Amino acid sequence: MNEQRLTAPELVEELRSSMDATTGWIPALAGVKGPNGLPEGAGLTEVVGALRDFAAADVPASVARQLERAAESAASALAGDNSSRYGHLGTAYAYVLQARRSASELAP
Repeated sequence: MNEQRLTAPELVEELRSSMDATTGWIPALAGVKGPNGLPEGAGLTEVVGALRDFAAADVPASVARQLERAAESAASALAGDNSSRYGHLGTAYAYVLQARRSASELAP
């Protein structure tokens, strides 16, 4: 089995794509009254802001907690050096995956 880790830019893209304006699961969960999704090519600064916005939106509490933790980890990636950036991005991605799992468990 030959698995490769995602690179730091790929992790940022995975985070961004979960909040994509047209296809992201997070904007779909937040609904039409929720924050706007992100456009293609949005950077890490925009990803952090969007994670915070969605955590504060009208989403289930379990999802909001995970999104807030993801935002904190992604923000740490902004402030960290290159050696710690990858770890913070990976942690943020893991929180987004947990949020998605929580959301799917709540679905009827």
